[in-house]
Amino acid sequence: MDQFIAILIGALWAAIIVGLVVRFVRAKKGKRLRAVAEPLVAAADSYQENLIGKTGTSELKETTESS
Repeated sequence: MDQFIAILIGALWAAIIVGLVVRFVRAKKGKRLRAVAEPLVAAADSYQENLIGKTGTSELKETTESS
C-alpha cells in the first residue's frame, strides 16, 4: 500500500511538471516565465486564503485600483 501511495504522489508531481513544461513551450516568447508562474501564484494565493481567510493578490489589486 505504501508503494502505491508513493507511485501516486510521483505521478502527481510528474503531471504538474509536464503541465508547466507544456505551458512554457506553448506560451509566447516574451511571456513564457509569466505563463509558467501564473498557476503557481494562483495556487499559493488560494492556499493563503484557505489558511488565514484573506486573499493576497486579489485584495491587493482591489485596494490599488480603488485608490
